[in-house]
Amino acid sequence: MNIELDSLFLEKLKTGISIFSGAGFSVLPAPDGTRLPNGAELCLEIQKNFGLQDIPAESGLEYISEFCPESEYQDFLRNRFTVSDYNPLYNTINKLTIKTFVTTNIDNIVRKITDHSERYYLKSIREYGATMNGYNELCYIPLHGDVSDPNSKLYFGSFDLAVVDKQNRDLFDLMYGKLAKEPILFIGYGFHDKGVLSVIKRLLDLGTTDIWIQFLPEDKYNIKLFKSKGCHIIEASTESLLSWIDSNIQSNSGNRVSESGISKDLLNFCIPTISEVVSIPQKEFFQQGNTGWHSILTDVPYERKIVAELENATLTRKNIVLIGCRFAGKTTILMQLARKVKHRNKFYVDGITKEEAEFMIKKIGEQEAWVFFNNCTDNILAYNAFAKIRNIRLVGASEEYRFEMVKHLLDKTINYKVFDCNEIGRDEARQIYNKIPSGIRKEHFSYKESSDEKFSMLEMVAQNVIGVFTKKHISKMLHEIEKQSLDMLKVVALTSYLSENGSAISYINVSNLLDINVYPQAVNIIKQTKDYLRAYDYHFDLDEEAQDYFILRSKLFAINVRNILIEEYKMLFADIVSKFTIKETQYNILRYNVFRRKAYDAELFAKLFTLRQAETLYQELYEKDHSPYTLQQWALCLAYFKHYRDAFIKIDKAISLMPNNFSFKNSQAIILFEANKEIGSDEAIGYMEKAMDTLKMCYMDDKRKIYHAQKFAEFAVYFHDRYDRNDYLENAWQWIAEIIQDDSSPSPRTLRIREKLMSIKSRI
Repeated sequence: MNIELDSLFLEKLKTGISIFSGAGFSVLPAPDGTRLPNGAELCLEIQKNFGLQDIPAESGLEYISEFCPESEYQDFLRNRFTVSDYNPLYNTINKLTIKTFVTTNIDNIVRKITDHSERYYLKSIREYGATMNGYNELCYIPLHGDVSDPNSKLYFGSFDLAVVDKQNRDLFDLMYGKLAKEPILFIGYGFHDKGVLSVIKRLLDLGTTDIWIQFLPEDKYNIKLFKSKGCHIIEASTESLLSWIDSNIQSNSGNRVSESGISKDLLNFCIPTISEVVSIPQKEFFQQGNTGWHSILTDVPYERKIVAELENATLTRKNIVLIGCRFAGKTTILMQLARKVKHRNKFYVDGITKEEAEFMIKKIGEQEAWVFFNNCTDNILAYNAFAKIRNIRLVGASEEYRFEMVKHLLDKTINYKVFDCNEIGRDEARQIYNKIPSGIRKEHFSYKESSDEKFSMLEMVAQNVIGVFTKKHISKMLHEIEKQSLDMLKVVALTSYLSENGSAISYINVSNLLDINVYPQAVNIIKQTKDYLRAYDYHFDLDEEAQDYFILRSKLFAINVRNILIEEYKMLFADIVSKFTIKETQYNILRYNVFRRKAYDAELFAKLFTLRQAETLYQELYEKDHSPYTLQQWALCLAYFKHYRDAFIKIDKAISLMPNNFSFKNSQAIILFEANKEIGSDEAIGYMEKAMDTLKMCYMDDKRKIYHAQKFAEFAVYFHDRYDRNDYLENAWQWIAEIIQDDSSPSPRTLRIREKLMSIKSRI
């Protein structure tokens, strides 16, 4: 074995290096002797599996792959390249300081390595979008797909590989940006892949000089070629190179413990002290809905009785979910409880991924701990991971509609209880009123006038706080910003759109929106926007978790800005959303996995765009990512415009891609019913009955029963009102009653449907 500049190479491995791996990286056998096939072996397996004996195996993997049926071939690859165990020598990777891990492999070996790592958790840019560059975060870029991501296409045939860099242009561009900044190790390549040659050429053109490339010693031609290009040569097999690294680098991946006994990797999740947080005036909490640690640690908000109830329930039940509407006080309650609990190990997290949750679990180990998980349904699998751990007490908080959408994904073995913080009683409202500083407290306490009214924290603030953010004030401010600078207004609008959908704005986002350079133009426009908003006491600040991104600090401000943009700046806002959707890559969008669930919502697109504009955007989104969920929103948007025939075609295509998805079947039934309910013919009624049968099947077979029951009941009421038919009412009544009985916090929509059914029942 021979390593050029071995001491320098060793230093780069310790201080920071990126890795680019190919097929030769994944060839080491697992302890039981099993291993992934090489190209020749895989050709023979494909030949046998797909009955392609007439295609010569020596024609090559890329060629023979083209004769396989696409869907079956994708399933075959996913099964064949998913490993359950791996060679322990791969754990050497956890000793290195890795900046970015790029691979053209599709297997899950790197995921398995990080699953057992005390140093890293994996953050796949394909799944989660822009990375936050956390200390323990391993940025992972699988260029040709990832068997662990069910939504990822696996590129393996010659036609696919010929265009993969074009189809994934955004991903490749991002990769070049990251690799150009750090030393790079290419490992596991025979350089038969022309795409990798072009990667190295481009990196050399970008001026990258710290490139080490591993070759088998007998590969004399490539060694001579790349040496002449200025690359550093490593002559070694994958096994011998990893063994050399293992013997020359001491492990630093242990559980680094602070003086308090807590792993240092968990310190960022600890409850801060007052000296560690930014001071925020009391009025911001009440007037702007700005919930931060300073307000909690200085006892600004009144502590509602639900805080003690949650603590008591967690001590007995272990897993709790707090739900509420927008601006119901969920985050305040969760943070108050986190501060109040007397325990050495307590951690506050917000919308983290499953991989990060599993990393925390490893660091917590066998110690007793409390985890307070805000926005826990951003990744319900992360909640599952914490909830299954015996020694962790877990309190999550979520918007109620999000919880309803994903609660069927909660592990069946998890014992949990749901608390609703929406409604505030009169006595407690009075206590909250008394806690409001006198300078911003209205002279007379105000509560709801009738028992039927809703009274959450949103109503509490609106009726009892002076100077609260109102649509009128914010509208005036937006008009003044428009006069000052249209670009600043666009920045505020895009920030609102991103904030409302679980993301945050970056300099790159601003650069792409305004067609300007990041430095200094985008940096300057964000600074100007921050300064201008501050003059109005509105704040546009760095995201505490993602320091390269900015958010609107006030939730109330963000909500109102979005609504005003739709009502008063519809064309401008539509243009911004359209340009962002078409131009911005998902890899530049923070928390893209959360963002995409709401950002392309059919109802929003129907409000902002004409039918033709909406169709263009959904077409663009679908071309970027052939997701059936895009087809679903496309179909629902078409239904809003009453283009039911086209809507039915789109939802039918989504179902063909995912035949067992009950959400798609629910959408199909709704479209079918709505398309025919005004026609009134026997044929139309027959289709409506077919829609009812679909909803009934969904209710019987799906875990998300609430959505099917609600729609079934609403349509049953329509049949009663329009056609004087009662044949669906009994099922509707039974199912709504079951939901209310099983649900500790039935939604207002469910309760309204029950009242309607009760009214009908009393008359027949």
